Amino acid sequence: MSTRNELPPNPDGQNDDRAEWAASALRQFQCATGTDYEDALGDLLCDLMHWSDRHNFDFELALDRARGHYREETAADFPENVR
Repeated sequence: MSTRNELPPNPDGQNDDRAEWAASALRQFQCATGTDYEDALGDLLCDLMHWSDRHNFDFELALDRARGHYREETAADFPENVR
């Protein structure tokens, strides 16, 4: 577990909600697998790679797309009229 760094910009005010949605998914994953808190994120990502293999998804493409969304959602010049 890492120490909390300064958070990036939150221009549309929804990043706390986004983080809580992710926390909910991680809690569910931990309940289903018994994974420790410290290992949960890495184990979930690994299992999502296995899931992607079996469901014809390109994990790397999805990860690149997620990175793009994150950059947009934490950009200081985020357009106010998005979404």
